[in-house]
Amino acid sequence: MLDKATICKAIRSELNEKGKLIQLAFDDLNSAITDDSKSTAGDKHETSRAMVHLEQEKLSKQLIQNKHLQQALQKIDPDKKSNKVQFGSLVSTDRGVYFFSIGLGKITVDGYDIFCLTPITPLGQMLFDCKKGDSIEFNGVLEILEVQ
Repeated sequence: MLDKATICKAIRSELNEKGKLIQLAFDDLNSAITDDSKSTAGDKHETSRAMVHLEQEKLSKQLIQNKHLQQALQKIDPDKKSNKVQFGSLVSTDRGVYFFSIGLGKITVDGYDIFCLTPITPLGQMLFDCKKGDSIEFNGVLEILEVQ
């Protein structure tokens, strides 16, 4: 199985890439406003500017969310070992591998599918504090094979 440091690095890379794409979209909107300001006036112009501002607000929220996810990821010590599932744990089960970190969903690292979830998700709540050999009932029985 992969180590947590490799997974954290992959997540960080994905968050950085998403942040760059959001920033590019934001910059494009700023250019659109500048270009639009030089063109026509009137109701159509004002409607267009309002729509661009709404999109900018949406992108700003996404940038803030991305920053929060990066900060949460930094709180994980990849070298920390635990025998119970907690924030920062890498959990191997008979139905997949879960990384208790941020709610990013499925990522693929070195050919392995890793499900990044938070401890507040329904599955996260059920797995939290479990240890190797425990089983839970979640869409069938899920057995914990290893906790790092």
